[in-house]
Amino acid sequence: MSENEDIVDISFEAVGDSINDEEEHEIKEPKKKSKKKHSEKKLLVKLKEQKKILETIIAERNDYKDKYLRNLAEVDNFRKRMKKEKDDFKRYILGDFLTSLLEVVDNIERALKVKSETSDENSIITGVEMIYKQVIDLLKKNNVVEIDAMGKHFDPNLHQALSKDESPDVDEPVIIEIYQRGFMYNDKLLRPVLAKVAVPLEVEDTVIERG
Repeated sequence: MSENEDIVDISFEAVGDSINDEEEHEIKEPKKKSKKKHSEKKLLVKLKEQKKILETIIAERNDYKDKYLRNLAEVDNFRKRMKKEKDDFKRYILGDFLTSLLEVVDNIERALKVKSETSDENSIITGVEMIYKQVIDLLKKNNVVEIDAMGKHFDPNLHQALSKDESPDVDEPVIIEIYQRGFMYNDKLLRPVLAKVAVPLEVEDTVIERG
């Protein structure tokens, strides 16, 4: 009888051990599934965050592209406008000058009319002097200034010597007679002075050649 009782006890112990192993397996398996689901959720969250970042970058890219294209169009319009203004300026730059010049023409016509109607030389001379003054004022108004040359040292950049006189009274070339007046326009030579120059005896001809 004691032998049978020992056998029963051993079999119960074996069954008990088998049940414990299965329960342990069932406990471990849900834990693994739970970790996997948690990792998947984290990955989905991260993907959503990256998607939002990408959408933001694309939106900013499109905004910058739109601004760039608008600025490009504005620059192109500005360039075209400046070109038109420049062309108009070149085309009409002499407008004011020519309008003033027409007034001089009107006065010349009046002077010619007076000459045909009268033999009074004084009236004719007075009319011509008025026209001359009007022309000079017109030139000054447009920044055309006469070069002050008489008695000045010869400057090949401003003067042109048509003749010369050797003189022991001068140490360097000096203008002693003006054949044609010279003018500057906005600090640029418009026309040189044509003059006669007095030069020292030892100065060679090349000194007064216009550069």
